[in-house]
Amino acid sequence: MATDSQHTLKRKRLGQELRRIREEREITRSAAAAAIKGDVTKISRMELARAYVSPHDLNTLCRLYDVPPQQQFELEQLIVEKRPRHWWREYSDVMNTHLAEFVALEDDAVVEREYQPMVVTGLLQVVDYMAAVMETGLFALGPDQIESLIAVRLGRQRRLVDQRVLEYHGIVTEAALHIDTGGRDVMRQQMLHLVEMAKLPNVTFQVVPFNGPRRAAYATGFVTLGFADSADPDVAFMEGLGGMIPRDARREVQRFDRLFHTIEAAALSPDDTVALLLERAESLE
Repeated sequence: MATDSQHTLKRKRLGQELRRIREEREITRSAAAAAIKGDVTKISRMELARAYVSPHDLNTLCRLYDVPPQQQFELEQLIVEKRPRHWWREYSDVMNTHLAEFVALEDDAVVEREYQPMVVTGLLQVVDYMAAVMETGLFALGPDQIESLIAVRLGRQRRLVDQRVLEYHGIVTEAALHIDTGGRDVMRQQMLHLVEMAKLPNVTFQVVPFNGPRRAAYATGFVTLGFADSADPDVAFMEGLGGMIPRDARREVQRFDRLFHTIEAAALSPDDTVALLLERAESLE
């Protein structure tokens, strides 16, 4: 069985390889579905890593796609059994599918870049700030849900703060420092926490100032994740009304990478950002 950190990545890689091979062979999803005695939806879900690929189905597709024995063996190594028990599965009742996918991938990422226009980036939030964010908005949550989602976010922060195995670069606009999220005391606590987090060797934090160039004005938050194994392509997630939406097509990920670097170039330097955070914290005393 795949380990917790490998499980989602193996499924995604297998699905991407099956799609790539099928398209190279110019075989339709309908033909592939007929071969495994399934429907087109099943093939789509397998290729998107939203359905498990059984050894029997993989063997059938490899015959249909005329996959050489060595390549078939490599694909077989990507088969995973029923999802293992991840630490966040305890909170599955409050996590939608996309959030669960994001947390699973983030748990194996070694590089994360995040931009948020109106709130502090999630991995750098203090608990009171998290609660204030979750209590408001289109999908305001109840106390029990908030408690569980805070536990998930704190669990995510461990790889950044305790284990320090994640290289993190967060960018927000100056508006995120001024929107009163939780009151003055919470905002001051959050500003000082950002200052401390910015000191970590694996954390880079920047703010796009109010007078930043127009090219940095992007209204939607997004995250990109990179992995240690070059065989695992980067993925991106975009903020939507329903939460995190995966965007893992190669061209889409490249667009988000370019956009992040554009915003980065318009942001204050990390040192100037810390100075701004201290100034903002002092104004909240």
